[in-house]
Amino acid sequence: MAGPRFWGFWTRGKLDLLRNYLAAFAKASNRSPQRIYLDLFAGGPEGRDRLTGEPILGSPRIALSVDQPQFSVLRFFEQESVAKALRSALLAEFPGREFKVISGDCNETIVDALRDLESFDRAATFAFIDPDGPDFRWSTIERLAAFKRAGLPKTELFILVPAPMFIRLLPKDGSVTARNTTRLTRMFGTDAWERIYYARVANDLEPAEAREEYLNLVRWRLEHDLRYGWTHPLEVRNTRNVPIYYLVFVTDHEIGNKIMTSVYGTASREFKKLRREAAQHRLVQEDEARGILRLLSDDELSDLTSGPEPRGERYAYEPPWVPFGMEGGGR
Repeated sequence: MAGPRFWGFWTRGKLDLLRNYLAAFAKASNRSPQRIYLDLFAGGPEGRDRLTGEPILGSPRIALSVDQPQFSVLRFFEQESVAKALRSALLAEFPGREFKVISGDCNETIVDALRDLESFDRAATFAFIDPDGPDFRWSTIERLAAFKRAGLPKTELFILVPAPMFIRLLPKDGSVTARNTTRLTRMFGTDAWERIYYARVANDLEPAEAREEYLNLVRWRLEHDLRYGWTHPLEVRNTRNVPIYYLVFVTDHEIGNKIMTSVYGTASREFKKLRREAAQHRLVQEDEARGILRLLSDDELSDLTSGPEPRGERYAYEPPWVPFGMEGGGR
């Protein structure tokens, strides 16, 4: 069996945020006879912090550990190479729980999985979509949004949108590959992202502006095409204070909106704290390798993590704007 995957501090922060929201989601939906959790890129059975080596509890275990009340139906989706090990680990740790680990491409297996759950279309439903890259498809998001019975709140979504990665996938000289073009068009569900890309190629948009526009296109489509009420974005940065992805919470329920506004307010502060701690730990490791022992001052730590204030440091919801390239679009 393959060994553990090693993650940065941002994964710990992301999973802490998930844990906090799932606990609140379960309590808010305690009158529902069923609660469904869907994890579309569930990951392997073991993860560790790449700096400290400490275990990181993955999203399947977090969801299965939610109590008072529990999620009654859980589905974890992973490629076969990982799914077998995840299934074995979870069966041993959570005997008697109603869950399935579904192997294969989640964008394809989600069709039958949701069909099998049709009798639960009144249940409070939450989906975590946590890819390594632009690997979810808009058609998958559409299916999740349409799962619930008409007139009920739609499936709540928590989506990792890797917009900063697009700057690396899309060369500045315009030579984007056919494979990446297909991946991005499937993810956005439209080729409208190309307007942003070619504006970047023409120097009409700076990299930061392009990232914001890619993120905004996803949010706009969720709110205006799928009719969700709110799409809360949280920018996540590494120890060099460089954006690495956005976490987008999606709901059309007022209670979900209020809960996530509060959770994001706390999470933005926690991410900053984790980033400072990771930066300090990394520098200490580098110094120890050179035989140097020192402690960093608060000013030095502040310099390490300085830069533009990330979205969400003082969190307040802002609606998406008309996407770039549309009439009246762009910031």
